[in-house]
Amino acid sequence: MKDLQRFIFCLGITVLVLSCAQRGRPDGGPEDFDPPVFVGSSPANYSVNYNKNEIRINFDEFVKLDNPRQQVIFSPPIEPRPTIMPMSMASKSFTIDMPVDSLQKETTYTINFGLSVQDNNEGNILPYFKYVFSTGDQLDSLQVKGHVRDAFEREPDENISVLLYQIDGTFNDSIIYNELPTYIAYTDSVSNFNVENIKEGRYKLIAISDKNNNYLFNPKSDKIDFIEKEIDLPTDKEFELSVFKSEIDFTAKRPKQVSQLHFEFGYEGQLDSTQIDVISDVPADYEYRFYKDFEKDTLHYWYKPYIEKDSLLFEVTNKTYRDTLEIRPKQIEKDSLRFTANPTGGIAFFEDFTLRANTPIEDIDTTKFSMLTRDSIPVDLKIKLDQKLNQLKVSFDKDEKQRYQLRLLPAAITDFYGKTNDTLDYSFNTRSYSDFGNIDLTVNNIDRFPVILEMVDKNGEIEQSLYHEDRNLFKFKYIKPGEYYFRVIYDDNENGKWDSGNYLKKKKPEEIFYVKKSLKVRAFFDYVEKINL
Repeated sequence: MKDLQRFIFCLGITVLVLSCAQRGRPDGGPEDFDPPVFVGSSPANYSVNYNKNEIRINFDEFVKLDNPRQQVIFSPPIEPRPTIMPMSMASKSFTIDMPVDSLQKETTYTINFGLSVQDNNEGNILPYFKYVFSTGDQLDSLQVKGHVRDAFEREPDENISVLLYQIDGTFNDSIIYNELPTYIAYTDSVSNFNVENIKEGRYKLIAISDKNNNYLFNPKSDKIDFIEKEIDLPTDKEFELSVFKSEIDFTAKRPKQVSQLHFEFGYEGQLDSTQIDVISDVPADYEYRFYKDFEKDTLHYWYKPYIEKDSLLFEVTNKTYRDTLEIRPKQIEKDSLRFTANPTGGIAFFEDFTLRANTPIEDIDTTKFSMLTRDSIPVDLKIKLDQKLNQLKVSFDKDEKQRYQLRLLPAAITDFYGKTNDTLDYSFNTRSYSDFGNIDLTVNNIDRFPVILEMVDKNGEIEQSLYHEDRNLFKFKYIKPGEYYFRVIYDDNENGKWDSGNYLKKKKPEEIFYVKKSLKVRAFFDYVEKINL
């Protein structure tokens, strides 16, 4: 009996201890949304004459450090990198092993914690906490101020990282890919920045969106901008940066087989003059076609006849790029000819009808295309085949409140394999002119031509776009009701679209100016507006 009582007593104590040690708030308690609060440190934050071997930083609750090896950065860098304890468990304080003999004399150091400090229960983050100290008798007081905007979007990302690299014998342009900056700061809620506690010297100023939160530039995910000339501190100048998605060099990815005669070649970078050539032995009647995917960075490669080989070798070239890729073809099902139409149902007054095929379109017979109105009146058609995107576009003049019926007779379209379409019917409707608004917009102070003027919604989606080579009056017609912004693009290379920049080539993107004030368009209203750049 005593053994049973002793067992029950021990079991109760164990349950009590485990319940007290369990993480999280008690059931039914209010959820905590507040980040941890810094309550002090030893030595004190912003202290001078540092002569200790470690720093202790204290918070008002249990905290943990998320990914401190990437998130915590020492400015200027310290070698070997100081150790932070504890690294993997929660505590109300942590220490940084910082022997004074590992530091430079008369130098101000900043420890940036990025997004690493968070409370132990809910994971609430204390953003961009920093600890500053000096090994001399004063803190470095120089600073670099400025503003960051987006080169293409109306609003920039939040918390852009602004990086300063000291110009010394080891600096080169590729350092931003693999080495941490000398100093770092972040943009605030209105996209201003202030890099503080900097030592006198010469620096390179860079801004990146830093999607990986590691203070290194990744051109596949990050936007970037740079001040072309090096900065000499001290300076009173404020700097303006406009981050952009940098063009990257072309690279082909490993191809894959989709169907018996269809391969896909993924790629990164600019497509430009890309060519795919088979270098394996193939029959004399071997033919191929390839075209770009409408949405993805993918080339669709089709060939005939089928080749029974263990592998096929291809050479992919693009300007100076050259690579050999292998694929092992299999006997799998062939594709049959199919079509995708856009739009379906309603069609806008300036919209073309687009028909895409899943196999390469080889030829079209325009005599087998016809269109009638609701009253059976024939409509003139302009039909254009775009083999780079493997699609055909049908253009026609439209009236309001009209119904159009497009018919493609058999063999109107022939694909690469000699397959043709059956009869295809598509119908479209237009709305009343009174459902839309119109704008006559005069743009003053245009610096140069040609320009592209785009109307975009709050999400950056283009409603309409106009291209002018010499006029500053832009007439937008049949605009859907809504709120719109205007952006002016200087098309300096005259290719009809906005072009981004390239960091390594020191190429800046084409200039864009956003009109800050939006315009609310109502149905059945005509607007006459003026804007000044």
